[in-house]
Amino acid sequence: MPIDAKDFTREKLADGNVLLAVKERLQDDMNEDNLIELMQVLRDSVLILPMRVLMSAADEERMRLYEENMKLVVENDVQVLPATATIEGENCMFLFSQAEQIPVEYSEAVTLMRAPWSKVYEYFSADASLDAIVLDPFTENLELTRELADAISQLPSRLPEE
Repeated sequence: MPIDAKDFTREKLADGNVLLAVKERLQDDMNEDNLIELMQVLRDSVLILPMRVLMSAADEERMRLYEENMKLVVENDVQVLPATATIEGENCMFLFSQAEQIPVEYSEAVTLMRAPWSKVYEYFSADASLDAIVLDPFTENLELTRELADAISQLPSRLPEE
């Protein structure tokens, strides 16, 4: 049964349960209605995006010391970029519906950022080397091709105006 328009509220989408249920429904029955529903829910969800922090070795040492004395002064440029991985020859960006989908060891190796789809898509579209987004890569994952990500970004929001 497709998600009802009244279910598109920030509160109902906040914990990722709706997205997870819609993703599982699509995986159980790959049909157009379920795909459109997933696209709509993704469009309006706040997602968990793993990021990697790139900094000089000297600043990494300063960061380690910061954890000890709570004073951080960075002297070089710091970049924060989406974490990527190569899977079966494709360069992929990871995305999570909810924290429970992230293995502890992985979460400790990256910085987790909550972001709306528009921000996720901004990172994805800015990196031409990325082939796909993988939703919940360590559990029942779902690959979103560049074409599908483009289509999701074109959808209007179904969230009520605030």
